[in-house]
Amino acid sequence: MTQNIDRYFFLVATLFAVLGMGFGISMGMVQDFSLQSMHSHLLLIGWATLALFGIGYRLDFAAKNKLAVAHFIFAVAGAAAMPLGIYCAVRQNQHGVAIIGSLLILVATLLFLVNVWRRR
Repeated sequence: MTQNIDRYFFLVATLFAVLGMGFGISMGMVQDFSLQSMHSHLLLIGWATLALFGIGYRLDFAAKNKLAVAHFIFAVAGAAAMPLGIYCAVRQNQHGVAIIGSLLILVATLLFLVNVWRRR
């Protein structure tokens, strides 16, 4: 898994892109934009951020090591938890999952920083 970490990031990022686009289309079809923030985070965290992490590994800016696998796990978990947490915050006034998702993304980004630093 370590040597193909860039491909895994792109695969999951593309899944988030499809999910985010589909969700955006469904919002437009029913004219309910109350979860616009959820849609935005699916695309910005799930698609754009994960794809950028994949580019970093693909262009050899970051070390492909065991820490990269941990980075992948935290990033994907955070990218999934963020939109779910936003849904819970908007619909049920429960903010815990969004906070956890934010922290997972923060940890993932710090792990990426460490891997970029090690590669220099």
